[in-house]
Amino acid sequence: MRRRHELLNLYRSVLRPVFGMGMLFAAPVLIAVGAGSATAQAPPAKEAVTYKDHVLPILRKHCANCHNPDKATSDLNVMTYQSLMAGGASGEAISPGKPDQSLLYRVVAHLDEPVMPPRQPRIPEAELISIKRWIELGAPDTAAGAAKNLSRKVDVDIAAVSIGKPEGPPPMPKSLPAVTFAKTARPHPVTALAASPWAPIVAVAGHERISLHRTDTLERVGDLAFPERIPYVLKFSRNGKLLLAAGGRGAADGKVVLFDVESGKRIAEIGDESDAVLAADISANHQLVALGGSSKLVKVFDTATGELRYKVKKHTDWITSVEFSPDGELLASGDRNGGAFIWEAATGGIVFTLGDHRESITDMSWRADSQMLATASEDGRVILWYAEDGFPTRSINAHAANSAVATRGAPSPRNKLPGVLSVRYAMNGMFATVGRDSSARLWKADGTQAAKFEGFGDLPMRVVFSHDGERAIVGDYTGRVSVWNVKDQKLAGELSASE
Repeated sequence: MRRRHELLNLYRSVLRPVFGMGMLFAAPVLIAVGAGSATAQAPPAKEAVTYKDHVLPILRKHCANCHNPDKATSDLNVMTYQSLMAGGASGEAISPGKPDQSLLYRVVAHLDEPVMPPRQPRIPEAELISIKRWIELGAPDTAAGAAKNLSRKVDVDIAAVSIGKPEGPPPMPKSLPAVTFAKTARPHPVTALAASPWAPIVAVAGHERISLHRTDTLERVGDLAFPERIPYVLKFSRNGKLLLAAGGRGAADGKVVLFDVESGKRIAEIGDESDAVLAADISANHQLVALGGSSKLVKVFDTATGELRYKVKKHTDWITSVEFSPDGELLASGDRNGGAFIWEAATGGIVFTLGDHRESITDMSWRADSQMLATASEDGRVILWYAEDGFPTRSINAHAANSAVATRGAPSPRNKLPGVLSVRYAMNGMFATVGRDSSARLWKADGTQAAKFEGFGDLPMRVVFSHDGERAIVGDYTGRVSVWNVKDQKLAGELSASE
C-alpha cells in the first residue's frame, strides 16, 4: 500500500504537470506495473526464452479461447509460431527485439487498448516478464531455431495402396523402448482400441499410455507413452506399419501422434488443437491425416510437413468420427448432431450427405473393399451405406432392449433404442458392435446377427476384430479387455490391465 501511495504522489507531483491530462489514463497502468514488479521473479538473465517452451503455455492459458485456428478473433491465431508472427487484422503482433513496439506485449501489459485478456486482470507479472524477455531475445521459436521457423519434415514412408496383404512379414513390435508410468488408483476406461489389419497385435488406450498385446497368446508385448494425456482414438495404418494415436486434455490441448509399430518410435506429431482430438485417421498412402473435435471442423493435414491442406466446415456439432476409405479415395466423417458425410479425400469436396441418423454418430468403419460404410449412432442403429451412390442398403436396430419390439418400430421404455457405441468391420466382411444394452454382437455381411456376447464388468465401449477375424476384442468402462472366439462364441481370456 505504501508503494502504491508513493507512485500516486509521483504521478501528481511530476508526471501530471509534465504530460497533462493525457497521462491520466496511463496512471492505473503505471501503478499496476509498479505494484506487480515489487514481487515478480524474472527468469535468470542467461536463460533462453522460447515460444515453444515458455510463451506458448502462457498464450494457451490466457488467449486460446479467442485467438485459435478455428476462431482467430481479429484474424490473429497465437497457437502456432508461424501464425503469431504473421500477425492479424491490426498488423504485426511481434516486433522481434522490440517489446515496446510489439502489439502483443503492449496489450497484455495493459499499455494499449484494447487490453488483453478483455475484462480480466492483467496476466501475472512473471508471465509478462517472460513474454518481454522472449521478444527482446528476437522472439525465437525454439532454443536452436531462428526467429521464423520453417515447416518440419518427418520420415513417413509413402505406402502403396492395396486391398490385399502387403508383401513381406507383417509389422510386429520388436524393440519397444522401456517406459515407466505413475501408478493410478484404478484401471482407465478403454477409450480407444485398434487391431492391426495383418498382424496378431492389438493396441489398448490407457491413461497417458498405449499398451500392445498379442491377439493369439494374449501376451502383453509392451507400452507406448502418450504424455498428451488421454488417447481417444487409436488406428493402425492400412499396411499395419504405423499406429495413430489422438487425444489430449479437454479444453486444453490435443494432437495426433504417429508411432512406428516395430520400434515404437514417435515419428510425427500432427495438429495443435486447443481441445482434445476426438476423431482421427491416416490415409492409406500415409500422405494425409484427418482430425476433428469440438471445433466442428474436419481438418486434413499433410503428414510430411504438418501443414493444413484443407478444412471441412459442413458439420454443425463436435466431430466424433472420421475414417479414410481403404482405397484412399474417400473420407467419411460424423458429428454429435447425427450429421454424416462422405468427402473426396484429396480435396474435401462433398460426395454424399448421409442424413438418416437422428442422434450422435459414435463410430464409422469402411469395409475392406471400400464399397460399404457402416455408421453407428446413439439412436440405436447401424446403417450400411453403399459407397457408389450414397444410399443406405440396410438399417439395423443393433442394440434394442427387445429385438422383437424394435423390429416393429415401437419405442423402447426410454423412448429410444439403446445407443450403439462402436462398429468395426473384419477383413472377411463381418462386422461387430457394442452398445448401451451392455452387449457385444457379431453380424454377417448382410446385416443378420451371428452372435451375442454378454457378462461385461461395465459398459462395453469399443470393439475390434483380430487380423484373421477369428477373435472379437471388447474393451469396457472398467478397463477390462475381453477376447472372444468367433467360431465357438466362447470367452478366450482377458488382456492384462493397462495400469
